[in-house]
Amino acid sequence: MNAFPPMQTERIFVPFLDEVDGTLCLPADATAANLESLRRPHPLRFPLFLDPEASLRQQIEASTHAPASCRFGPYCDNILGMNWRLPSGRVARIGERVVKTTTGYDWLRFLLHSGTRFGEPIDYVIRLRPDCGFTLTARFEGESKALADCVPKLLQSGWMHWWDSVDMIVEGSGRHLRVMVHCIPAEAPIFASQLRSIASGGSGVALTLHENALPPCDGLPDLVCKTTPDRVLRLANDLAAKVERVVALCYSGVVHLHLKPGPDLPGRIHELALSVAGELHPLGGDWHSRWLPSTPPPLTESSWIETLEQAVHGS
Repeated sequence: MNAFPPMQTERIFVPFLDEVDGTLCLPADATAANLESLRRPHPLRFPLFLDPEASLRQQIEASTHAPASCRFGPYCDNILGMNWRLPSGRVARIGERVVKTTTGYDWLRFLLHSGTRFGEPIDYVIRLRPDCGFTLTARFEGESKALADCVPKLLQSGWMHWWDSVDMIVEGSGRHLRVMVHCIPAEAPIFASQLRSIASGGSGVALTLHENALPPCDGLPDLVCKTTPDRVLRLANDLAAKVERVVALCYSGVVHLHLKPGPDLPGRIHELALSVAGELHPLGGDWHSRWLPSTPPPLTESSWIETLEQAVHGS
């Protein structure tokens, strides 16, 4: 007779879509098209895609934020659970099907930001949002100072809670401010009126409104710089001449930098990152690139991270 009880199967997430809770479990390598086919029968959406072709995992590894983080927070606040493959091959369930309500260390956030040191995600449980059926895109154009003056009018009032994104785009010698609104069609004129009011208060600011435009997909950034919201536009302006395109997420204080492809791209990214690190770190900010290895942890953290790594590899 066997003295030990039979081993139980690991408790992991299986694919599901819960229309009531607005949650979806899907593979980490799913793309926007895969998600669209799953959510299409339901009035739900996932507004945080950066690239229509890249996998969800690639997008989360590229940046902690998307333009719609202005309204819905960073990726880590929209991923409720994961099936995580440890280096040993064992698959562990992290998180739950609903928003985290328990106290304790947030392992989900830690693993999302740990790269591949402690394993890799297989599946995500993501938080979906209501699909109201109408998207309005506002494009503000004008001089740099006039556009910058529009940002606090958008983000320092009660209206800020309604903008999906408020982004300054700088490309070459041109720039514009992009605001996205998602609402029911009957409410669109209210938001359009407020946007026109903000534009009319600026010196020489022109406003163009596009109805039912697709949400912005700017592509995966090559370098991400996290600063404070009050410094994000200055940082974007300082770096614009050194890169092909800049997308400044004004509410989040995040700058997405897109460099020209070419020889020694990682080297150019690293040089650019080092040039801003001294400004970012004293503010509690940092930089990250999908092309470069993660920066080593501080000495105060190294010992316990190494201990954790040994334990994880032995699981």
